[in-house]
Amino acid sequence: MEEVNQLQKAGKDSQQIQIGNVIINSAGITEERARAVFNEMIPQALANYTEEAQKIATERVNKLEERIMPQINQVEGLLPAFADPAFQVLLRKAQQKAAITERENDYDLLTELLVCHVQKGNDRKNRAGIVKAVDIIDTIDNDALCALTIAFVLDNFWPATGNAKEGIEVLSQMYNALIYESLPSNLNWLDHLDILGVIRITPFSQMNKIEDIFTGRFDGYVSVGIKKGTEEYESALQIIQSIGLNKNILVDNIFLDDYVRLEIGNLDDINSLSIFNNLGTRSINQREIEALRDVINLYEKNVDLQNKVKERFMNLIDEHEPLKTLQEWWNSISGAFSITGVGKIIAYINAKRCIPELPDILE
Repeated sequence: MEEVNQLQKAGKDSQQIQIGNVIINSAGITEERARAVFNEMIPQALANYTEEAQKIATERVNKLEERIMPQINQVEGLLPAFADPAFQVLLRKAQQKAAITERENDYDLLTELLVCHVQKGNDRKNRAGIVKAVDIIDTIDNDALCALTIAFVLDNFWPATGNAKEGIEVLSQMYNALIYESLPSNLNWLDHLDILGVIRITPFSQMNKIEDIFTGRFDGYVSVGIKKGTEEYESALQIIQSIGLNKNILVDNIFLDDYVRLEIGNLDDINSLSIFNNLGTRSINQREIEALRDVINLYEKNVDLQNKVKERFMNLIDEHEPLKTLQEWWNSISGAFSITGVGKIIAYINAKRCIPELPDILE
C-alpha cells in the first residue's frame, strides 16, 4: 500500500501536425531561427552599455544562451514561444538580468523562469509572478534564496512512503540537496526577502517548530498503534480481512515494541492510497477507506506512550545530519512569515534546480 502524491500536467504548445514519425510545427519557427531571435535581441538588451561593459555583458548573456538553447527540443512549447511577443519581452528582460549578474546559478534560474512562462504563463497570476521573479532574481542573496527554498519545500513536499525509516531517509536526502549554502544565522534575510516582496513578515507571530511540523505531518509514523494480542488487535485483523486486504498492511511500530500500525505516513491521506496486488494497482475504494479508518480508531490513545513515540521519532530524525541542521536552524527563527506568489515561483524553480525530479505543483 503506497500513497499516491504525484501530479502531471502537460505544457501548452502551438498546434502540431503529425505525419508518420515527422512532426511539423505549425508555428513555423525552427531551432536555427530561435537562435537567431535570441541573438537579434542581444543588442536591445545591452543598449546603453559602454564598450568595456558590453564585452562582459555579452559573455554573461552567452551563458544564458548556453542554458536555454538545449531546452528548446526538450520542453514542450518552448521552440514556438520564440515567435511570441510576450515571451520575447521576457527573454529580453532575462538577457538584461543575465548581463548584470556574475552568479552562475542565476543563469540556470533565469532559464527555468523562461521555461515556467511557457508552461504556466497562460495563468495571469503566474505570469505576473514570473515577470517579477525575473526582475529581482539577481538581487536575492545566496543564503536568503537557500532559506526561502527550504521554507517553501517544508510546506509543500513530503515523502509518500508509509515506511518511517524510508520516509526519514528520503527527507534527509532532500534537505541534503537543498542545504547547498550556509543558512543565515541572523534575521537580516527576512528583512531582505520582505523588501524584495517574496515574503511577508507576520507581526506578533511565531513559526511552528520542526518537531511540531514533522510529527503533525507524519502522524501515521508517530501513532502509538495497536498492541499485539489485544482485543483491539484481533478486531483490526477482522476488519482488514473483511474487505479482502492482507493483514501485512499492519506493520511493526519501530518506535514501540509489541505495537503495530497501518503503513501510512499521514492519516489524512487515506483517500489517495493505492492498493497493490497480483492483479496490478488500483485506487482504494470507499469501503476500504472506511475500514481503515475503523482500524485507526482502534489505535491506543495513551498520552505517555504517544510522547515516547514522538521522542524516539525525533531522535531518529537527529541521527541524520541534514535534518538536524534543518531543525536547529528553523527553530532559531524568531518571528513568522508567509511566502508570496512571486516567492513561491522563485523557491520552486530553485528547488527544481537542486532536485529536478520534484513533482510539478504550479497550477
